Amino acid sequence: MKAYKINEIPNKRILGRNVDGAGEKAQPLMLFWGAAALEVNVKSSEVWIQVSSDYDVYEPWIRVEVNGAVISRFMVCKGEPQWICIARGMNKEKENLISIIKDTQPMSDDSKHLLLIHQVGLDDNGAFCKPVPRELSLEFVGDSITSGEGLAGMPNEQDWITQWFCAGKTYAVQLAKRLNADFSVMSQCGWGICWGWDGNRNSALPPHYENVCSVLNGEKQKQLGAKDKYSFKTESDFIIINLGTNDNGAFFQQPWKDASGKEYVLKTDAYEKACEEDGMYIADTVKSFLKTIRLHNKKAVIIWCYGMITMNAIPEFISRGIDEYKREANDNKVYLLKLDSMEYVEESLEDKGSRGHPGPKTHKLAAEKLYNFIKEL
Repeated sequence: MKAYKINEIPNKRILGRNVDGAGEKAQPLMLFWGAAALEVNVKSSEVWIQVSSDYDVYEPWIRVEVNGAVISRFMVCKGEPQWICIARGMNKEKENLISIIKDTQPMSDDSKHLLLIHQVGLDDNGAFCKPVPRELSLEFVGDSITSGEGLAGMPNEQDWITQWFCAGKTYAVQLAKRLNADFSVMSQCGWGICWGWDGNRNSALPPHYENVCSVLNGEKQKQLGAKDKYSFKTESDFIIINLGTNDNGAFFQQPWKDASGKEYVLKTDAYEKACEEDGMYIADTVKSFLKTIRLHNKKAVIIWCYGMITMNAIPEFISRGIDEYKREANDNKVYLLKLDSMEYVEESLEDKGSRGHPGPKTHKLAAEKLYNFIKEL
């Protein structure tokens, strides 16, 4: 076997938000977000990777695909870098696309959570081939649905653990494959537009949009660039936002208190719709977020989608925020799309996900609906 450090690989593709110069220096490649990946096209009878991880509670998982089909999925143990064979016995004359995907989202509550790829190994005569260019670039912003929570495990599994995450199986990755697109994902379970599932005002994703992965706060995570400003060097063709499920759910939780003891009460009307004051806070934040996204993505078509989990309290305010933004910015490249809810499409055991989250069927239907919508555009 011949080993190559990441910067020694002449042809590679790095997917997902990363620091400037990622993969160009003699140091390991950090995969920050769920579905972030290292891809290489190789002619080699076998492929090895040298990886390491750290964590306190939430271990990272890796997903390995060959030519777009998953062949393995495993937890990366903490400690010193370890060599793992991820493919073997392949025709060394045939070119194969090898994808090493982080199947776990960044864990904001674990200051040690890391996943590093140090080297890739090929057989002694193996070679890296030039990747085939892709047609589009996509970006996704979301919550647990976009993180792939619930896409592993039986429907009755309720433990909040990383082995039930499959970021590589989501509607987002399925859509990117169908569109032959590079992609980037930023998503956090339980987070929202303005607050999290429990009303926590610190669990809002828009304030982190301009950074690499600032939901991580550990010292080592910061040293690796989590708090760095994101460069936006690759401008997206389409940006798909799937936020609002947790903001909606928080209306039906107990009021949240901040560190000072101040209580935040979310109110609904007689029809369980968000009251005007709270709803307009959401609408204004949607409008502000769209301005930030447009600042860094001049040409992108933006699609705000919702509905894979039914939500009734806030959709009209998301719509209002989008409409106000479009009118004020004279920007007609922003759309709202309702997706099919898991409650109405999942019937068999194979359809369903774990932890009460959308399962494979709902994700597949979401990818199809987004694909057709984009094709129509």
